[in-house]
Amino acid sequence: MHAKTLLVIHHTHTDIGYTEQQQRIENWQVDFIRQAMDIIKRSRDRVGKNFSGYRWVCESFRAVELFLEQASDREIEELGTILRRKEIGLSGNYLNFNELPDRALMNSVTRRAHLFGRDNAVKINAAMTADINGFGPGFARALLDNGINKLFTCIHTHHGMYPLGRTQVPFWWETPRGDRLLVWSGEHYHFGNDLGVVPGAVSSYLIKDECDATMIFGDNWPVAELRIPRYFEQLATSGYQFDFVPVMASGLRTDNAPPSEGIIDFIERWNMKHGHEIRIEMATLSEFFDRLRRLRHAFPSYRGDWPDWWSDGPASNPSAVRIFRQAQRDLALYRALLGARSEIQGQPLADIETELAVFAEHTFNHSASVSNPWHFMAHTIPAVNLSSAAIAGEETQALIDDACEQLGAATLQERMPLRYRAINPFQRPRLGPIRLKTNHFEFNELGLNHGAEIIDLADNRVIPCRLEVEPRGGAFCGIVDLKPGEMRDYELRPLNPEVRADSDPVGSETWQDCPGDTGRLETDHVRIDWRLEDGLISWFDKAGNRELLRPDRVHNVFTPVYEITRPLDGQDLMSVRSAMGLNRKGPNVERSAGRLIGVRSGAATDIYSTLQLDYETPGTRLCTLELRAWHDTPRVDATLRLHKTSRWEPENLYLALPFGGAERLQVILDRSGSGIRPRLEQIPGTLTDFYTVQSGFALGCESFGMSVAMPDQHLLQIGPLEHGERLLAGDKRLADDPELLYAWLMTNYWETNFNAELGGFHEFRYHLAWGAHLAQPAKALNECDALNQGITCFRLKR
Repeated sequence: MHAKTLLVIHHTHTDIGYTEQQQRIENWQVDFIRQAMDIIKRSRDRVGKNFSGYRWVCESFRAVELFLEQASDREIEELGTILRRKEIGLSGNYLNFNELPDRALMNSVTRRAHLFGRDNAVKINAAMTADINGFGPGFARALLDNGINKLFTCIHTHHGMYPLGRTQVPFWWETPRGDRLLVWSGEHYHFGNDLGVVPGAVSSYLIKDECDATMIFGDNWPVAELRIPRYFEQLATSGYQFDFVPVMASGLRTDNAPPSEGIIDFIERWNMKHGHEIRIEMATLSEFFDRLRRLRHAFPSYRGDWPDWWSDGPASNPSAVRIFRQAQRDLALYRALLGARSEIQGQPLADIETELAVFAEHTFNHSASVSNPWHFMAHTIPAVNLSSAAIAGEETQALIDDACEQLGAATLQERMPLRYRAINPFQRPRLGPIRLKTNHFEFNELGLNHGAEIIDLADNRVIPCRLEVEPRGGAFCGIVDLKPGEMRDYELRPLNPEVRADSDPVGSETWQDCPGDTGRLETDHVRIDWRLEDGLISWFDKAGNRELLRPDRVHNVFTPVYEITRPLDGQDLMSVRSAMGLNRKGPNVERSAGRLIGVRSGAATDIYSTLQLDYETPGTRLCTLELRAWHDTPRVDATLRLHKTSRWEPENLYLALPFGGAERLQVILDRSGSGIRPRLEQIPGTLTDFYTVQSGFALGCESFGMSVAMPDQHLLQIGPLEHGERLLAGDKRLADDPELLYAWLMTNYWETNFNAELGGFHEFRYHLAWGAHLAQPAKALNECDALNQGITCFRLKR
């Protein structure tokens, strides 16, 4: 009888910050490579009939990068030799990411493995991931653009699920541009430990059988003899078609585990006794995929998105996500400045990209962050994580300042002229506000306390403007239109005291309470109606003569929706969370919509009209929405400001965005630079409830489009808010789901790794534009990016 083969891919799961402080784990990961190299050298003379050789796989290239920074020249040379002997395999994946990185960041850090392989004659054409439950199109594209055309996934199905309804299955994943990855959707990354292949590191996390604690924590041999044959029988029953099967295994019963040398003795003993029926060999990723490709099977192909069930993790720290997204957006601006202006001397970006990548690693807090939220680790780990985003933001802003100085920007100095320069470094026109900033100490000195006007110095044209008071100064804001690559200069001219300024009094904001129970915010482009208690009840596009809100909506637009799940009898604050499964709340969830209790209007101007709306919302002490409707263009900016209370119970906070009108315009998501129709363009069996978006999303039909830009938060909920069965991509019942849209602002539903509470001050901004000019999805998504970026403007030296 032909023997079956169990291929053991030995690795350590890279989970930076989950089991220990980040720096300590990174040091461990470096030492694991040293340990593996030592084991390989010691075990070469044991290669023979019952042992084909020791193999180790570096799950993420970040560990290799750190090793190269710390190792001696001798160690680096030795690693190169071992890699070329194919005793250690490298994964082209930089880290196990969430879906926050944009396409540029993902491609840049993935390229590091490609360049290392090229420079050291090491072929890196495969990648692996562990834990994470999905990937945006930008991830697949980054792999393929860097010569990596094979992907091994080890999805962790706690609060998540693998695609296609089964594991240990190969398929082609086709990207939006038509190229494809060969994917092996495998078991959990500790499944080899469950099978008993690693002495002293047996687990029973996934396999629940007669093996009791004495067996699990004792000798691994009886566990392996029971579970390994049984697993092959189960594979045969399920229709598994290959005579070999891969499993991942760690050296200890934990994440961030070292390599095991004891596995060699086990493999030799097993093959001596059972090798005629089931042989065990160690393998690298490339060795496994080479074996798979030699079969020349025709694997099924699936085109579309693969959303990550775990992309909700960052929403447990929304303030940190806001800093990250701004830093990543600033980095895109800096790259654009370098591309648009040859006179700018650029600086290296690798350190900034590393900080962003480390922040976007899938771990956000310690394993005990919810069970022991007072623990030191539950505070220091998210603080270090936040520092990565903050450092990236600070260093990127320094690069932008340097670039602007090369273009004539002034630093802070006395007697600065009121001259400014705006630049559009992007390849598309930009129509929008510029902000001419001034300092608080200049208002009286330069006569700005009586108002000012903006002068376009190219044609001496006056641009209507309004003063916006902000901390330590203000900004005069006006609408301009810049061509791709255009720079344009402006001057701020103070008005005479006798001239009425279209601005608020310096140092204050003018708001007046709106009388009555109903009211309206109106421009030439839009009519927005409100009603006390109910909120914003209509959003009417005047040019298109259409209502933009869905008639079947459950909540009115920009209404906050709060949820809390209290423990049932017999549950504690951990078990109530772990029992949720694929839901993000319990069956007893309490849901409350914010009540509109007060409205104020801002001073009338020629630039824009404003409203402030106060909502009484459970879970918050303050909940205020500010709307700004621009007069010269169909655009509204919305800002939600919160003072969130602190609760240990699992909570969710959403913001209703029921746009689409009676005709239910098609939703298009910006998924790492690709426009994706959710649910329609997805791999079967994948998540359909919520999605990470980069710049925002669009809605449209042949003659009309709408852009909804989301600069600060990343999650868009499309599935029903109610607890219940979660429908997966390909389920015919999705046709009956209304797909009402909500921004998912924050959550702490998970029992580990999330921040335990969400309290504090938060701000979330949204920019909305619409019209026939946005009917094409690509244009509408580009508009989201333009709305988020705005127009760069700086003060000149002279």
